[in-house]
Amino acid sequence: MMGNELQEETMSELTWFRVGDADVVALNEVTVVQAGHHVIALSKTADGWGAIANRCPHQGGPLGEGLIEDCWLVCPWHGWEYDPQSGETPGPFDDRVTAYQVEERGDGVYVAVREPAEHGSTLMTQLVDRLVEEGVDTVFGMVGHSNLGFADALRAAELDGSLRYIGIRHEGAAAFAASAYGKLTGRPAVCFAIAGPGATNLYTGMWDAKLSTTPLLAITGQIPTPQLGTRAFQEVPLEQALGPAAGWSKRLSASDGPEVATAMVNYATTQHDVAHLVIPDDVQLCPRDPRSGRGRLLLPTHFPSLRVTPLASLACSTLLSTRSLSSAEVAHVQQERSLLSLNVSTLQLRQHSQQRDACPKPTRWPPEFSGGPVRQFQQQCRHGRISSSSSAAEWRHIRGSRRSARSCELIRIRLHHDGTHTTSRCLLSQMQGPLPRRSRTAVPAVDRPELRAWLAARWEWWRARKESRREVDTDGRLTSAAVFDDLGREIPSDAIVALDVGNTTYSFGRYFEADGQRVVMSGWLGSIGYALPGAIGAAAAFPDLTVVAIAGDGGFAQYAMELATVAKYGLNIKVVLLSNDELGKITAEQQLADTHVWATSLKNPSWAGMATSLDIFGRRVTTPQELEAGMADLFNHTGPGLLEIRSSRLQY
Repeated sequence: MMGNELQEETMSELTWFRVGDADVVALNEVTVVQAGHHVIALSKTADGWGAIANRCPHQGGPLGEGLIEDCWLVCPWHGWEYDPQSGETPGPFDDRVTAYQVEERGDGVYVAVREPAEHGSTLMTQLVDRLVEEGVDTVFGMVGHSNLGFADALRAAELDGSLRYIGIRHEGAAAFAASAYGKLTGRPAVCFAIAGPGATNLYTGMWDAKLSTTPLLAITGQIPTPQLGTRAFQEVPLEQALGPAAGWSKRLSASDGPEVATAMVNYATTQHDVAHLVIPDDVQLCPRDPRSGRGRLLLPTHFPSLRVTPLASLACSTLLSTRSLSSAEVAHVQQERSLLSLNVSTLQLRQHSQQRDACPKPTRWPPEFSGGPVRQFQQQCRHGRISSSSSAAEWRHIRGSRRSARSCELIRIRLHHDGTHTTSRCLLSQMQGPLPRRSRTAVPAVDRPELRAWLAARWEWWRARKESRREVDTDGRLTSAAVFDDLGREIPSDAIVALDVGNTTYSFGRYFEADGQRVVMSGWLGSIGYALPGAIGAAAAFPDLTVVAIAGDGGFAQYAMELATVAKYGLNIKVVLLSNDELGKITAEQQLADTHVWATSLKNPSWAGMATSLDIFGRRVTTPQELEAGMADLFNHTGPGLLEIRSSRLQY
């Protein structure tokens, strides 16, 4: 069938999984299916069935939600092409993804895969084991892309009954819940979040615990260690950002052992304080630490003045660090030692270097919507890459070899209201230095009839493909193509769109045809929950314009009660809410990271009912006909309103 093009496995190592009926995907379409532990982009073209890995190796795009064009499968995120059967790319490039054997049988379509061995014990498994051994039995948190390794260890501990995990809808609630738990029990619970905005959402609850002298352990994910200091997506220096609320804040490194967890729980318990552990993405992938043992001593670099009560409660074998104490404080500790008969030693700990491993900093491409027909075609041509910034009307065009960032030339074009623009150019390798001299010139108007004809043809093709995706998905849910097509018919051209993050963002970028609307979003921080608060800010700035908040149910729930604010002030905000009862982006990230899908399902109220209870427009739609009518009624209604849409779990 595909022979050497497929995964190099013997038939004895393969397991065949039924992935759907014979009509699971239409001709010249692609969809996402699950074959055992593997997530597959399953397609059907004139050449037959194709099954390749769902993850694009460049940016992690879900290939099963892409498009088939001229028998190539096009990545939905950046337009890269793959053979849907072999997984290879055209031209001189050697990019490829894994291909799988697929065949149609009498009872459906089957895909053959080799199932991976169960994940063995990892450093994260050991870390969670130590938390449990020290008495931690409850974790409040939210799973996401930068904490998946630790989350998988939590999942295993919950599965065997070692601890209880309570998934919350906003990280701030996790910190408050852990604080209350500590106040009532005297034992620390864990609050758990992703890097960047998830971690910073813990801040208020951490301060609540600190000012109440309550034990609490905050654990946050972090971007990979080699990317720190590069202004990468969602990079926040978490030790510094959350440090004021934590008596001890530490970033875990690959050289650390699981005893860090033991030390942090002991610190939080004995000092009635907040401890904060930062775990970078790459460290979460580390194998089990063979050196692990009870003899290693790990203590905070800053140990605050000791309290008599906690000191009296310490076990007789406790060792305390006095490296950061004054001579008077050391004398106080020694006096307490003699009074309480404790084995307290003055330790001079060696200062460990905090320098990062020497490694090249990766090139970070600018963020962009996954988009429309023109962007997709331009990227297929391999001549360059264009992206737009919603915050500064700034375009960046990167020219040169995609595979060698050192040879790329960066041209920045900043548009001005007077019709002029400022340009600057430099090699990417020079970007760490000062920007080169800029020029200010007028933009000449040039008529290109051949380009207009080409654009018209691309739009015609693109709209036909969108129309083919208007019907409900295989679960009977409304597709994003239908949602944003109907939105485009009703939204005013001068409206402001406040956009959340997640699958909703990708779908908006793919299917919405802008006609002058302005878009505001979280941007580089990528903070979930932005849409409704952002819409309130937009409505305050431009009260005479229509503001549209577009969110998924995961993001909307974070600040859902601000709908009462919208109702109280009669703000002209229209909420388009795609509700699929799942943190869909996180589910996809877990699948692509080869971890178990866990803690991403949602229990939602009636969002439309919530709106009507506040005396504003509210309606739930489940069919294409209801969607079309509901979208029209939402925008024809005077005042605020909410349209709850039973939407697909895919970006499809």
